[in-house]
Amino acid sequence: MASQEIAVEIYTTSHRIRGQISPGAAGLYSFLNMPTESYFEVDEAELSILHQIDQQTDWIQKLWLVKSEVVAVLVRNRNELGTSSLARSGYTRPFPHRVRILIDGYILQGVIQSAGKFDFGALMFKGDRPFTPSYNVKLSAVLFPSVLAEAPALLFNRSMVHAISLLPSSKIAK
Repeated sequence: MASQEIAVEIYTTSHRIRGQISPGAAGLYSFLNMPTESYFEVDEAELSILHQIDQQTDWIQKLWLVKSEVVAVLVRNRNELGTSSLARSGYTRPFPHRVRILIDGYILQGVIQSAGKFDFGALMFKGDRPFTPSYNVKLSAVLFPSVLAEAPALLFNRSMVHAISLLPSSKIAK
């Protein structure tokens, strides 16, 4: 049985890639955080250089990307991430934190979830999963003002994060 492909928008430090990924039944979160694979495949990829984002697009039938070089993967629907629940005891509901993330040439504003109070150390250094979900996000490239993206959900590469700050709820759309 073939798995369903999902449309993604991927950002590296130099390119934007739009295409299709087949993450399997577990969803994109589990697929990108699979420790036995260092790369993934994108079908029907449109490749754009960041400084020429509106001018030039190359179409590539199959493109392989190294996971450690991916800054963020945006999706059109939050459910496409699959399960990314935190290991929690009892009936604790996830608590949203509005954040600004400085990440390898980008500024990301969105919502991350945790089981309680925001804990930078736990978010950045606990566990071995390189990709972390964020919701209701706005992504902008620092050096290229025309590079802007919004999505209901994305996965960002926490190994590329430089800094995180909490935002007041009035600073970001719900």
